Amino acid sequence: MTRDLFDTDQFLASLAYDRELAVELIDAFLEDCPRRVAELTKALDGGDIVQGTKLAHSLKGMCGVVRADVLGRLALEMEHAGRNGNLELVRDRLGMFTGNLDQVRDLMVLFRDNG
Repeated sequence: MTRDLFDTDQFLASLAYDRELAVELIDAFLEDCPRRVAELTKALDGGDIVQGTKLAHSLKGMCGVVRADVLGRLALEMEHAGRNGNLELVRDRLGMFTGNLDQVRDLMVLFRDNG
């Protein structure tokens, strides 16, 4: 299950084992992801499915870069639901996304800080 949340082996392999780059990408994710989630929440609260879909797409890409597969799948589901105009499904998946985000963040911080 941990590998589905944050696959460190796959992540490092995708970066040719460049640990410095890995740390930079993790720091960028940890800074940007909560901001995007807040923007997505605001868009959904305002009923802006178009903006919500764009933000879900952005989250999907960010999660793919850092190999946070569970989050990436949830973001993909949000994107598809948004394209289909299903605001409630986007909200549901966003709740699941944020529910897993703390665990992913903890795993990333552990990886980053333990060299």
